[in-house]
Amino acid sequence: MNPFANIKRIAAVVALFAFITASAEARTKAEQKGRSKQGHSKHSSQASRTKSSKGKNSRTASKASKSKKVAAIAIVDNASLYEATAAKKIDPAQLSFFGPQASKFRYDKRMVHAAEIAATRAHAHSHGSCWHYVKDALLSAGLVDSRPKTAYAKQAGGELSGSYGFTKIRVSDPYKAPVGSVLVYGGGGAGHVEFRTKTGFVSDFTSPTPSHRPLIGVYIKS
Repeated sequence: MNPFANIKRIAAVVALFAFITASAEARTKAEQKGRSKQGHSKHSSQASRTKSSKGKNSRTASKASKSKKVAAIAIVDNASLYEATAAKKIDPAQLSFFGPQASKFRYDKRMVHAAEIAATRAHAHSHGSCWHYVKDALLSAGLVDSRPKTAYAKQAGGELSGSYGFTKIRVSDPYKAPVGSVLVYGGGGAGHVEFRTKTGFVSDFTSPTPSHRPLIGVYIKS
C-alpha cells in the first residue's frame, strides 16, 4: 500500500471534520444572536409600555391638579364681596380689555365709588402715601372686607387678586383703563398705586396724567 495515499485520506477526513465543526459553531452563534435580538425587542416593548403608562398617570395627575385649582378659585370668588345688585354690564367699548369672555361678566360699580372717595380725600401733591389712601377708599366703598396688609404699593395687585377677588385685565395703557380700576406700578422703591378717574388718576393726590413708573397691571372687581 502506498503510504502517501493513506496520508491524503487522513488529511481529507480531518478537513471534513473541521468543516462540519465550523458549520455547527456558526449555526449556534446565529441562533444565540437571534434569541438576543428577540429578548432586546421584548425589553424595548415592555419599556415602551411602562413609559406610556407613566405618561397616562402624569396626565391624570395634571388634570386632577387643574381641577383642584379651579375649585380653589371658585372658593375665593364665593368669598369675595361681589354683589350682583351693585354691578353693571361692562361697556361694549371696553370689552377688548377684559378678554373674549368679557360679555359674560358684570363690572362692580363700587369701583367707581372707591375712586370718587379717593378723589375727595386726595391732596394736590403726593404725600408718599398712595397705597394707604387707596386702601382706605377700597374699604370705605365696601370692595374689601378688611384692610389690605401689604406694605408696598407695587404689592397691591398680587394681594387684591389673591385675597379680595380682583381680576387683572388686559390693559397696558393707563389712559385706556376703565374708570374706577386700580393701576399698580413697579420700579424702584415701593412702587405706586392709583385709581383711574373720569378726569385722570388719584391716590393720595390727584393728577391728570398717570405715574411715570412701569405699569404692573390694571385690576378691577368683576
